[in-house]
Order: sequence, then C-alpha cells, then structure tokens
Amino acid sequence: MSSLPATLPVSRGNFRWLAPSLCDLFFVAVIAWSFMTAGTGWGRLLWDGDTAIHTAIGELILDQGKLPSADPFSFTMPGAAWSPWEWGSGVLFAELDRAFGIKAVAFLCGILIAATITALLRTMLASGANMFIALMLALVSSNALSLHYHARPHVFTLFALAIAAWILTLDRAQPTRWIWLIPAMTALDANLHPGFVMLIAYLGAIAVGTALEWIAGTASRAAAVRYTWLAGAGLLASLINPWGVKLHLHILSAFGDRGVTDLTQEWQAPTFRSAPQLYFLFFLLAGVAIAGALIGRKQFAEPLVILGLAFASLNSLRHSTVFVIAAAPIVARELSGIWQAWVARQPRNSSARILEDLSEQRQASLNRSTLWSLAAVAAIALWTPASAWPSGFDPTMFPVEMTARHPELATARVFTTDQWADYLIYANYPRQKVFYDDRMFYGARMYRQVSDFLNGKAGSALLFDEYRADSVLIETDSPAAALLRSDPGWKISDQDSTSSLFVRAN
Repeated sequence: MSSLPATLPVSRGNFRWLAPSLCDLFFVAVIAWSFMTAGTGWGRLLWDGDTAIHTAIGELILDQGKLPSADPFSFTMPGAAWSPWEWGSGVLFAELDRAFGIKAVAFLCGILIAATITALLRTMLASGANMFIALMLALVSSNALSLHYHARPHVFTLFALAIAAWILTLDRAQPTRWIWLIPAMTALDANLHPGFVMLIAYLGAIAVGTALEWIAGTASRAAAVRYTWLAGAGLLASLINPWGVKLHLHILSAFGDRGVTDLTQEWQAPTFRSAPQLYFLFFLLAGVAIAGALIGRKQFAEPLVILGLAFASLNSLRHSTVFVIAAAPIVARELSGIWQAWVARQPRNSSARILEDLSEQRQASLNRSTLWSLAAVAAIALWTPASAWPSGFDPTMFPVEMTARHPELATARVFTTDQWADYLIYANYPRQKVFYDDRMFYGARMYRQVSDFLNGKAGSALLFDEYRADSVLIETDSPAAALLRSDPGWKISDQDSTSSLFVRAN
C-alpha cells in the first residue's frame, strides 16, 4: 500500500501571480475605454503636432549620430543656437516610427497613460482610501487628465510622478528601499521631458513640509532627514543629462518668458469651459479645502504640494494634470475618512456597512498587479486589427492631403501654424524648412506678429515680406485665410475643407 498522500499541499501564495487581479482588469478597462472605443480610438493620441516634431528631431539625431546645436528646421532663424532638450523622447519615438510606424508611438503613450491612471488608483488604496471612492476618483482623474491624452513626452513625466507619489505614500506609512528608485526616475525623465522639474518640486515640498511637521511635533526627525536627502538626490540625479545645469536654467528662463508663454495656448490660465477643466476644478476646490484642514492638524507636507501645484495650475493649464496626479490620492483618502466615520455610526446590517465590508474584502485584489497586465498589452499589440490603428495623422486636423498633392512645399518658404509646421517637418523630413514651429525659441516679437496674423489683423501679412515667405498654408475657415483672400498680393493655389494654400500673386 502506498504511503504517498492522495494530494500534495499547494500554497496559493506561490501561484498568486498567475491569477488575474481586479487591478489587471482596471488597467485593461482604462485602455479599452480611452483608446479602443468607436469615435476616438488610438488616433486621438495623434491630435497634437508635437508628436511629429519630436519624432523628426529623433530622426535627425539618429541620422547625425549626435545632438544638434543649431536650428535645423526653420528658414527664419537658420543656424540659431538650439538644443533638443527632450532628445530621449525624440530618439525613442523615431526608433518606434522606423520599426512599426507612427502607430507604435501612439500605442506606447496610450499604455503609459493607462499605467499612470492605474498607479494613481494604487496610490489611493495605499493611502487608505475606500475601494469604491478610489475607483470613482481614479476615473474622474482620467477625465481630468484627458486634456493631455497626446503622444508627447509629457506622458513620461506624468507616469514618473504617479509612481513617485505611490512610493512616497507607501514609504510614509512604512519606510521602504523602493524610495531610492525615485532619483533614478528623475535622471531618466530629465532626458525625456523638462517636466522633471515638477517631480523635483514635489519632492522638495514633501521635504520642507516634513521638516515643518518635525518642528510642530507631528513627524520624526528621521523622516525629515530622509526626505531632505531624497529631494537632494533627485536634484543631483537630474544633472545627469547632456547639458547639466544648463537644462535647469533653460527651463527656468522659459517660465519667466511671459512674452512667449502669454501667446501660447497651453501656457495660459485655465478657463474652466471644457469637461477636463471642470474635473480639474473639482480636484482644485477639494484639494484646497483639504489643505486647510490638514494644516489645522499640523500636517504641512501635503498642503505644500497641493497649494504649490494649485498656484502653478492656475497660472498655466499645462500644470493641471500634474496637480491632479499629486492631489487625487489625498482627496480620496480624506473623503474616505469622512465616509468611514459616517459608516461607523450606521447599523451593522445597513447598506453603507455592507458596502464598506465589500470594499475591505475586495481591496486586496485591487492592490495586486500580475503578469496578466503585460499579457493584455501584448495581446492588444498583436491582435488588434490593422484598421483600428492610425495610419498617420488625422487629415481633418492636419494638411495631410494638401501636403501629398504639393510636394513642392518641402522646398518652399512656407508659413503655417506651429502645429501644422510640426507635421510638415515630419512628413517632408529632412527637406522641410518652416517659418516657425512648436519649439518655442523664436522670440516674443515673432510670436506677436504671428498672433496678429492668425487673428486676421489688418496689415499683419507684411511679416511675410520681412521673412521672405512665398507660401502660406492655413485653415480654410480661419480669419487669416479671410485676410489673405482680400489681399491682392496673394492668391489661392489650392484649397480643400481642411486647408488653403496661398502663394504670391506675382
């Protein structure tokens, strides 16, 4: 008779990574909801011309085998000093475009956006938020962040900030060695996007706030020292880039150049007239109210983060997404505290108690990610039908058809909007030279001249004489197109529903 047991004991913990979790499902759901629905799809990530200019810059770096130091793309500032500050993103985009087409750039950025929302959810749960409140606010955050759902380098900064907030939330509850991953992320982000300075500012606010809490007696000296070292390490790590501290000085000068930023839409203050801005407004109001309550409890680190980023966001809409990522977990935790205090006063068999119990039972599955998330990403990449991927930029938003009909544009001295110039540089690389583009180094005087022309101001077309432009490619229904139609010095060469091409009448 055999002495072997009928069954061998198996530890469920050894195989937990094989079982899909609710967090995996949430991650996939965000991808599907944001980028795989009818009407938008992955193509929505290519609605911004920045994708094109960064890819073209990457192509230039790969072709030359070095970082350029002079302007290669304009005929108005040929040879002017210029540095590709976001060189890492450009090279990555160009490599993906060469290997798989521009759809691969959209895919990578879409996955990073979904991962950012998922990390935000995990941060809320790590802070002690109720599962249902965390889920709801993660989805509201997604709507607020949709303002920047573009295949641009900023997605790297948003992802890095979300991961940093998650690690810091865990570390403030129980110190972990994972916290020293943050300086490494800062160094990487410094070579991908100038937004790394927001990550340093975030770390600095945590350090200063924790020091104030130590003075007030609500935090330990060890915590204050720990986060001061962390902020310093992040700052030093950010110097690991081709330009060192010159990169930081360039970013600071950009913040102070009001002559340029005042004429650039995404640098302007929020108007709260679009859905994403209204979702941001919710977090702004809730965050500021919560900051006041936290200060009353002698907690200063999180209020400094909230108030500092609120100030930045009210000055420039581009910072609103950074604010949401930093503030949403704090809002979720505090709202959960209010909810849980109310639930504690309810009868044991009440609906509120049942929901709270269900939250506690299922929260562990939301706090766990497995290899199924990676498997889902691979499945989407491999099995999504070709028709569902963008083959290029949207022809209703960019002059795709006009550019194809007029190859001579590649050698013309053409004026067009910064977004369309980005597209022309990418589509006609490496031959295309443009009047100006999205790189924000052309100076306040030119931006004022361009703004006057785009708004149809009388006499503003004289700037084309100054810079010897011979073609203008502009939106068909724009004030600028109407201005040129009435100008005897210009005539329409071609026109479609998206764009009109004007050339000199003589």
